[in-house]
Amino acid sequence: MLAAVLLAGIGVFDTLEGLSDVDDDPYVVENPEGLLRLDITGWTWTHVVSSILLAVAGLLLFTGRRWSVRLAALAALASLLIHLVMLPFEPVWAAIVIGMIVAALRLLWLSRRPPARTDEVRSADRLSR
Repeated sequence: MLAAVLLAGIGVFDTLEGLSDVDDDPYVVENPEGLLRLDITGWTWTHVVSSILLAVAGLLLFTGRRWSVRLAALAALASLLIHLVMLPFEPVWAAIVIGMIVAALRLLWLSRRPPARTDEVRSADRLSR
């Protein structure tokens, strides 16, 4: 459940953050030949689409279906890769989101394991004489 909340929350806030960056292209790079203005609108739209997919996948985790875990892991990995690309442009936001995605992926991985069996016998399990 925590992974679902994390992924859905990341997806919603990341969608809002991505939509705020669609019109802005404030990235200017200085090189020996002059100034370059970087247009990252394509990456920003990719960012928005992956964030919407992440939010939907996080909400689908609440259904408890096995395929929803796989979908959420795929959406989280896609969003992780896009945030790695966006890391030079938004380092603080990308680092926070990457950390939360890694935590959610770890929770998803741990949810796949079957519960550990204990072979010890408790006194409540023994037959009375």
